[in-house]
Amino acid sequence: MSINDIELSGELLQALYKDSLVITTPEKSIAEELKAPGLPLQYLGNNSKRFVILVNYPEQLHLPDEAFTFLANLLKACQLNAADVAIVNLAKQAIGLPELRLQLEPSVIVSFGDNSLNSELPAPALLVAEKTNDFGYMLAPPIETLNQLSDTVKPLKKKLWDGILQLIQS
Repeated sequence: MSINDIELSGELLQALYKDSLVITTPEKSIAEELKAPGLPLQYLGNNSKRFVILVNYPEQLHLPDEAFTFLANLLKACQLNAADVAIVNLAKQAIGLPELRLQLEPSVIVSFGDNSLNSELPAPALLVAEKTNDFGYMLAPPIETLNQLSDTVKPLKKKLWDGILQLIQS
């Protein structure tokens, strides 16, 4: 019998090559690990409706109370709540659109103000709802701009609300 004819059992192969050749993790766990390369995204909410809100607040973990109150009222008007969305503060984590899509699987993305992902998203006009094959999106002014009581801001709030309704209904 030559060395080329020796048959090794699966257990022996696993013992010999446990760190390099044999995958001992169930397939489901491997798929989950591949889905989330690197650190998991930090976000506020449960993302139950796969509705991602992008913000940029360098001084906050997620966003200031006033901004959260504005978003909560906006979501309520659209028959959504904080559990339905994922609020991602891009100032606190370096991610790209591929990571965001892999980890949160957004059906809708609304990006408030300037942030790092705006350059990776298609460039529609401000407050215009757009659709790609994978998700709907809209670029919006900073929340501080929209969270004012002036008459000049009311049309912007209306366009934001209409755009979000269009995105969640399509």
